[in-house]
Amino acid sequence: MKSGIQFFAENPAPTVISEIPYSNYKVAVYLTGFDGNNASYITDGASTYYWDPKAFSKDLTLTTQATYETGTTASKANIAVFGSDEAPLTSSSITFNFGLAPGASGGGGIGGFQIIEVPTSDEPLELTLVRNGDNYDLSWNSKTGMVYDLLSSAELSNLPTTSWNLHLDPLTVYRGIPASDTGTNALTNIPSDGPRRFFVVRESEAPQPLPLEDFDGMPPSLPAGWTVRDSGNGTAWQVGTPTGDNSPPTAASGQNSAGTNITGNYLDGTDAALTSPEILIPPGRDALLAFRQFIDTDLALTNPDLGFVRILDAENDTPIAGLEISSIEGSAAGWSDQSFLLPAEDVVGKTIKVEFRFLSNDDGSVWGGFYIDDVSVTLP
Repeated sequence: MKSGIQFFAENPAPTVISEIPYSNYKVAVYLTGFDGNNASYITDGASTYYWDPKAFSKDLTLTTQATYETGTTASKANIAVFGSDEAPLTSSSITFNFGLAPGASGGGGIGGFQIIEVPTSDEPLELTLVRNGDNYDLSWNSKTGMVYDLLSSAELSNLPTTSWNLHLDPLTVYRGIPASDTGTNALTNIPSDGPRRFFVVRESEAPQPLPLEDFDGMPPSLPAGWTVRDSGNGTAWQVGTPTGDNSPPTAASGQNSAGTNITGNYLDGTDAALTSPEILIPPGRDALLAFRQFIDTDLALTNPDLGFVRILDAENDTPIAGLEISSIEGSAAGWSDQSFLLPAEDVVGKTIKVEFRFLSNDDGSVWGGFYIDDVSVTLP
């Protein structure tokens, strides 16, 4: 338990909790504040919560408020929880940034941090094998969030089993098999490739293609692997707190977002792109691109200023046909949630990138531009 922190600014020094003794855990943060403070925030870089200090009480009120509009009063709360029983934290250290929410005054405080172990199931992986003519039927217990490889060998003396090769037949390589929703995976009519065959199932964590990126690294900077390019006209994708007259009043979450000229309007003749790191999509899986966007453009009837989202083949940076969100325009209506399915048949086994691109004409009508936040690619 670490306790007793007071703050009176938007970005005081962060708190780092290290040498956490648990492999799976959650953190309860006890929230306080002073009279006159109507909103404070705390973030671990993945989740951000806001609160208005609750009067002293033995009863705990959990904050789930993840967004905040400058100048408003946050929901009253006295506890925030990072991690959960279903999705525990796993790092050996955690960094918390906290402070007053934009436009808030007074002072806030942290009463304490409590690290809570999340027990995990140690149920062993059990493989069942049954002869099916000259072939085999196999089944095993599986866990959500895991993937499985089928390995095989003609000789049991060939140890350890981790050195065995992936089992394959003329049509299938048994690799990266996702866990079944039923908790039991099954394969039928697996060719034996000889008079006898020994099998092993290898379990590993399913990779999340692109974990949530909220651009809230400290200090604000382009996240690792992300790149930008532009036409050199003075408009570029930047990461930070938006402050332009036509920019969003705040980031969609936390303190920072990515946007075109975050301190002002875009300029004429813009061609600026922000591109994600390479993202590997496992074979046979759909993927879901999700992000939050703010758009403020000229809404011209001909040749308007527009945003685009394209999915690129990372091998040659060419757009994948049919996977584009085009003609994004608007009039500063606030942040909106966007999601886009990437079907398996279009991205099967590919390494991709996500490109956010903004183009403007030369008519002299310039506005806030294109902003994004909370970008992720997941396996639904």
